[in-house]
Amino acid sequence: MSFRLKVLIRGAGEMASAVAWRLNRCHFRVLMTEIPKPLSVRRRVCFSEAVFQGEQVVEGVRGVLIRDPREVEGVWARGEVAIIVDPGAECLDAIGPDVLVDAIMAKRNLGTRMDQAPLV
Repeated sequence: MSFRLKVLIRGAGEMASAVAWRLNRCHFRVLMTEIPKPLSVRRRVCFSEAVFQGEQVVEGVRGVLIRDPREVEGVWARGEVAIIVDPGAECLDAIGPDVLVDAIMAKRNLGTRMDQAPLV
């Protein structure tokens, strides 16, 4: 198996889901964090819907809600996107992502720092 980068995306709304979809199609391993009650408007095209439904398929890519960061490897092994309710990205150390994308639609930085991954 070839080396595949791990990407942690903060947020799972419309823009974040588009990024996750593309990265997944390029064989990156993607984990998305979300708040307990996502505010996405176009829910059918957002991986955030997995928080309510347990899973969400966006344009042929399946996103699966996980409860614990230790479940992520199984989701990645199936070529799927993992979503976890973790507003503060507490799973960051457990995952050790190569890339961190802040896709939270906020008017200010909610805690993302440049030192949290090799590429932010």
